[in-house]
Amino acid sequence: MKIKRIPAIILAAAMLGTMPIVPPETGFSRSAVAYAAEKLDAPKDFSAAVNGTAAVLSWSAVKGADAYRIYQYDKSAKKFVNLKTVTSTKTSVKGLAEGKNYFKVAALTKSGSKYITGNISEKITVTVASAAESSAKTSGKNSAAVALAKKMGDGCNLGNTMESVATWLGADATPKDYEKAWGQPETTAAMIKSLKASGFESVRVPVAWSNMMSKDGKYTISPEYFDRIDEIVGYILDNDMYCIINIHWDGGWWEDFGSSDEKVAQAAMDKYTAMWKQIAKHYKSYSDKLIFESANEELGSKTKGSSSMNESYERVNNINQKFVDIVRSTGGKNKSRFLLIAGYDTDISKTADNRFKMPDDTAKDRLLVSVHYYSPSTFCIADKKSNSWGYSGSWGTEADYKTMRRDFEKMKKFTDAGYGVIIGEYGVCLNTDGEKYVMKKGTDKFFQSVKDLSSEMGYCAMIWDCSSWFNRKTQSYNYDFLKDIYD
Repeated sequence: MKIKRIPAIILAAAMLGTMPIVPPETGFSRSAVAYAAEKLDAPKDFSAAVNGTAAVLSWSAVKGADAYRIYQYDKSAKKFVNLKTVTSTKTSVKGLAEGKNYFKVAALTKSGSKYITGNISEKITVTVASAAESSAKTSGKNSAAVALAKKMGDGCNLGNTMESVATWLGADATPKDYEKAWGQPETTAAMIKSLKASGFESVRVPVAWSNMMSKDGKYTISPEYFDRIDEIVGYILDNDMYCIINIHWDGGWWEDFGSSDEKVAQAAMDKYTAMWKQIAKHYKSYSDKLIFESANEELGSKTKGSSSMNESYERVNNINQKFVDIVRSTGGKNKSRFLLIAGYDTDISKTADNRFKMPDDTAKDRLLVSVHYYSPSTFCIADKKSNSWGYSGSWGTEADYKTMRRDFEKMKKFTDAGYGVIIGEYGVCLNTDGEKYVMKKGTDKFFQSVKDLSSEMGYCAMIWDCSSWFNRKTQSYNYDFLKDIYD
């Protein structure tokens, strides 16, 4: 098991007490790190965007640099200490202490297996508002749901696992048969512990409950299926992580909501109602760190049928309201459990549309909204140059960064209103080259930008993964750059 060192920021905050702070004009010892290589310039334009107790640090690229090292002033040791090494010109830092925090950055060049440190930047000061100052902010941005999204940190999906649909398995299939049907290994406690040790604080578990469900119109979920979900949820909660469970694609029955046949449409609502009544009752005593999500991407276009867009939005709003009402009615911890409301198609622009409405709720400040981010689709989804609707093999232009920021800023309307924002899925497909899978150029920049913007705006972003990025068999990252971003 990987053992993580306690970050210097936490040590500093714990040891600080009421000790007066002297701004660190000096106190930087190059002897504590690799000796400086004078040929590399100090990074310029070093700045910070602060959001609560987190900040995104950024600087200009240095010619010849292979990586960058961030240093933070340790107020107890009265010197700058090594915080992290990254390969991009942006990084996020969390858990900052109230008051002034100081940082420097240096460019690194690689010599064999070691990094040599170049000239070090001027320090910057990152000021974190006190609790009293923070309380003066708007009630929306200060809501419990908004705060929760920030606490959830970086998240990961257990993709192609419990949402796998495999009709070929037959009546004797077990929950673990479905779990492994789409190529993923059996989920273990050690696997989840490794995810936590690799930097993730939240796990989304998509579920296809219909895999083992009665076909008599009562929609009774198999106790054995519940048992397996219980085990996986338990692994996550035992590691003090947040866990999201939902009703995923689930074989595609969602389209019945949009049927012109009223009986078919009503049967879809009956099934949805029966499922959430069972799920909510089953988990009513579970920790508040277990979050229910109303739906997946299917809620929207897949439930539209021949309806107008206005009618489709109304149907989506009604389904989400039904979800909240069902969960709250089951009592126990569900009276105040945090609930994740799926946006229209989980698409940012469609969810930010004024026709999408968040449900009414008897609990105050306990709703979050879920969207996904696979934009541009020609980069994130198209895996072949021959793709009929376009293909992009790279990402990272100035226009790309501006577009992503503009997209993410659309969700501020929800945080301003007191709703937490979860980017429930994001990712980039690997390019298929014959039997080989090749990572697209700029994937690292895309992931880093999602993380940085989420940290800046107070969202929780959850990478979609089917062992493409975090290998569940080896319980390690497939690419080193992922360590720089998440670990």
